[in-house]
Amino acid sequence: MRAFIICDYEGTTGTVSWDEEQKYGSAAMAGDVNAAIAGLRDGGFTEFVVRDFHSNGLTINPCDLDPVATLIRGSSPPFPYGLSPDFDALIFVGAHARAGVANGVMSHTMNNRTIFEVRVNGVEIGEIGGFALLAGYYNVPLIFVAGDEAACQEAREIVGELEVAVVKTGLSRQCAVCLHPSVARNLIRDKAASAAKRTADFKPLRWDGPFSLDVTFHYAQIADEAITTLGGQRVGDRTVRLHCDTIPELFRCFERGFK
Repeated sequence: MRAFIICDYEGTTGTVSWDEEQKYGSAAMAGDVNAAIAGLRDGGFTEFVVRDFHSNGLTINPCDLDPVATLIRGSSPPFPYGLSPDFDALIFVGAHARAGVANGVMSHTMNNRTIFEVRVNGVEIGEIGGFALLAGYYNVPLIFVAGDEAACQEAREIVGELEVAVVKTGLSRQCAVCLHPSVARNLIRDKAASAAKRTADFKPLRWDGPFSLDVTFHYAQIADEAITTLGGQRVGDRTVRLHCDTIPELFRCFERGFK
């Protein structure tokens, strides 16, 4: 079986600030991903594609990654980022909560500097929900999430049944109670193995189109620029609405003008 693993920095074991990405974050991300891979192997998966989704896609040192996996790294990967119907499951390691969530560690949605809120058909979603929808379009279920407590709660709210590993609990946006890395990675491995063994029980997240995409920005000027780039309808001082027929079209809107 094949797993597509998205990894991010903000929900990684022990991370609480963007100031420590290279000093600690790179090795920590690889450690969490390797623990997930070990668990997935315990549960019967044999192929692993990892997408470094943090910033410019260069956070993980390839030398630190389990050699059984292949790594997609670098910026601006062609859509749909390596994901395809050929995968049996989507895994999200290092997941963080959407923008504005109380006690979500380094919470944001796509772009920390520009985006305040994203809604699809009126439902507020973050990166977890977005990637679950994209995978669901290809009939691939999200089966396991590792991250902070707020992220894992968000995953269950939007996806429903799946396995989670809570590696830290936020006290504020940049402060958290963190499990020791060895404890966290044992938990990640155990929960990933449990998810792998139950893959057939999980359903892809599929929503029927057409879709309205509402993006609220931090500043009205950014909304001005988004309308110039993409068109759309202004439905608030800082909110732009676009209409999309499919989930891939929705993601391409982000690529063209909202990121």
